[in-house]
Amino acid sequence: MAISIPLRKRLKLNAVATGVSMLAMLWIGVFSKHFQNLAADANGARQDVTNISILLQENVRRSISDIDRTVRYLRHIIESSRSPVDLNDLVNSPEILSELIVQVAIIDEGGIMRATNAGPQPAPPTDLSDREHYKFHMQSTSDDLFISRPMIGRASGKISIQLTRGIRGLDGSFGGVVVASFDPTHFEKFYGQLELGAGSSFSVIGLDGTVRAAGGNGTPHFRVGQDITGDALKSHIDASTDEVFIKGDAPGGERRLFSVRMVPGHPLAVSVSIPESVVYADSRNSLEVTLAVALVLSVLIAVAVWQARKSEIQRETNARQLKIALEHMTHGIMMVTRDSKVPIMNRKCIELLDLPASYESQRPQFDETLRMLEQRGEFGNEPLSPNVRGIDVSGPIQGTGAFESYERVRPNGLVLEVRTTRLDDGSFVRTFSDVSSRHRAHAKAEKLASEDSLTGTANRRVFSQALSRLASDDIEPGSGFAILSLDIDRFKTINDTMGHGVGDQLLQQVAQRLKQSLRPQDIVARLGGDEFAVLLSAICDEQAPATVAGRLLDVLSRPYDIESHRLMITVSIGIAVSKKDGESESELLIASDLALYAAKTAGRDTYRFFSKEMNEQIKARQSLETDLRQALVNGEIEVNYQPCINLRTEALVGFEALARWTHPKKGPIPPDKFIPVAEDTGLILLLGEHVLREACRQAQQWPVDINIAVNLSPLQFAHPGLAFLVESILVETGLSATRLELEITEGLLMRNTELTVATLHRLKALGIRIAMDDFGTGYSSLSYLQKFPFDRIKIDRSFVNQLSDTINSSAVIRSVVNIAASLGMETTAEGIETVEQLASLRALGCDHGQGYLFSRPVSQADISSIVAKWSTRMLAAAE
Repeated sequence: MAISIPLRKRLKLNAVATGVSMLAMLWIGVFSKHFQNLAADANGARQDVTNISILLQENVRRSISDIDRTVRYLRHIIESSRSPVDLNDLVNSPEILSELIVQVAIIDEGGIMRATNAGPQPAPPTDLSDREHYKFHMQSTSDDLFISRPMIGRASGKISIQLTRGIRGLDGSFGGVVVASFDPTHFEKFYGQLELGAGSSFSVIGLDGTVRAAGGNGTPHFRVGQDITGDALKSHIDASTDEVFIKGDAPGGERRLFSVRMVPGHPLAVSVSIPESVVYADSRNSLEVTLAVALVLSVLIAVAVWQARKSEIQRETNARQLKIALEHMTHGIMMVTRDSKVPIMNRKCIELLDLPASYESQRPQFDETLRMLEQRGEFGNEPLSPNVRGIDVSGPIQGTGAFESYERVRPNGLVLEVRTTRLDDGSFVRTFSDVSSRHRAHAKAEKLASEDSLTGTANRRVFSQALSRLASDDIEPGSGFAILSLDIDRFKTINDTMGHGVGDQLLQQVAQRLKQSLRPQDIVARLGGDEFAVLLSAICDEQAPATVAGRLLDVLSRPYDIESHRLMITVSIGIAVSKKDGESESELLIASDLALYAAKTAGRDTYRFFSKEMNEQIKARQSLETDLRQALVNGEIEVNYQPCINLRTEALVGFEALARWTHPKKGPIPPDKFIPVAEDTGLILLLGEHVLREACRQAQQWPVDINIAVNLSPLQFAHPGLAFLVESILVETGLSATRLELEITEGLLMRNTELTVATLHRLKALGIRIAMDDFGTGYSSLSYLQKFPFDRIKIDRSFVNQLSDTINSSAVIRSVVNIAASLGMETTAEGIETVEQLASLRALGCDHGQGYLFSRPVSQADISSIVAKWSTRMLAAAE
């Protein structure tokens, strides 16, 4: 006969089995998770050391390449110079200094150091013929970059790595060595910016096994200058492969995870390593915590199982209900019976409703709680209907199975979502959820949807809605509205030369000034980039927008102090007036954009009202832009040359290159028509490069004492590769740098003085002459003559034209000539057209002159006749 186990006993046995299963699952989970953590730590560490080694590899490659460019540059100057080079000036020139290079030096063919920028100046001759880099280049016939072992510099007294290249004479013979000393601690600083953990280490190792640099977060694995030949790491380097591996550290030491990568193009490798203890530190720490928690849970499970064996079935059921209600709910919850008792209320509910702490142990009736909340003013923010009490906000407790939900705002600003579920026996369950963050996110989203994130002004959507609303309303006579479209002139140059951070701060200050200069009812919006729009409502007449535009031009043109820069900007404004210039939103926006374009075409820093003729003007300008692009492709842009004459000897000293365009259908296009279009569209970069290359190519065919001058646009000068472009064109055409003169306008020096002066010095270091064009026409020019040693000052034609009319022009020219002479600069007067002007300029001491009196610009074909003409005149003058 089968023996039936009583239900109560089976439940007790099931509780024990469940407890054992829970313990087994708990500990299986603990160790399973630990092994997963170990694998994750290993994979993460391999990825970390790989990423860091890639970063270090690239830093080493770029650092070596940067230093090599300096070495090549110094060697190029020495090898290409037709006359002896002042080596001390060369090694101390600011163009070669950098944070990577601690010393540069020049060693002659006999191993004697002839110049260095370290130690006393000029440097005393020092015998370096025993240095390995000197021996290497003396014996080598190839042009290889030599990277030395770490050594102590005899001139600098600092530990460094020598990067050297050999110098060759015109006959190919060995002529010495150019040396750049590199501070290996640079990589320690770079590595210090990376976060790989305690005990991590890095090394830069030559293929010869010598450590060039080392460091880390703790004691470095290797030391600088150490020979690791025989170490297991050397065998991985000899394999010339990028890999990650684990090997033992020093004898008896801890195993480490290594990543080795070869430096492309150089006999170097980089190594990054971390101790195995660091790799698995997180796993061990996590295991310790998990074990402690697991032990506590094991004890709790054991106690629960023991209690379950002693408990009655009903208490087990009640415990499960309590666990579900109080422990597993993430929201506040309460259960209210039909007679208003509250058998269940979790701690989250007490916290959200800010109920007394005594509610955890003893709960009053539900209606008593509601009255207490009502007296406390909890329902003061609720939109209650008349004759409805706060305690009834949840709705009548009639009917069953109904699900109700609403949101309630507490006096402290907390937003609660309240949900109620009715039960069949007349009781109900109510939950409370904190949705304050959702409300804040919604409010923030609404703000972001209506506000420009950078400037805080209205965005395009809000501006469009406001404009659409005004355009669709019936406007009474005399109360129309207007749109002002604003654009910062040449804003891209500011971003390119000073960085987007400065550009963003400028946009913020412009937006602030706009808001402060307008009425509260007017709308300021940023439509994108540097484009703003203003919506003027309730204007009384058409003069009102012009008044506002004039005020904005004045306010926005005042100086801006941003970081270490003082910026001066101008804006262009286009104005469209409602009804007169369009009916719909799109018509008015197009009208204001066309007016803005007209303001820019008119020279910027002004405003224009829309007129119907603007469409034709815009089309004509767009057609000119299209034709100019095609002209550059088809080679229609020619270079003409205007001679420059020595006013004392009547000798021809050079020509100024001028761009000329003959349209195949429209004929000659004046420069003052197509040059502004080229600057506005960025085509000036292609046009300027074409003129510079063509002028240098043709000047190479002239007599060697005839120079060529080429104008540079501010947009060309803002390009970071200008100096390299000029140097490459000189190499390509074979023109000597001493025959080239580059002309810049004084306004260029206002944009970014430090960057501008640095670029000018780089150009001048090549031997190029620098001239300031149109001197005296724009700014306080004299102060800029002290910032850079110009070779020439060109006096603007406006002063020359007024020589016979005003005494002031003569005084200005005399002052300029005297100042230039005192600073060692030459002067050239532009626009000489009469014999009287020529005589006056000679009397005032001006050096050179240009103008129609001597010759109009001529083509390359007429250069020989011009040279012959002025050679004859100079001979006649000499007789």
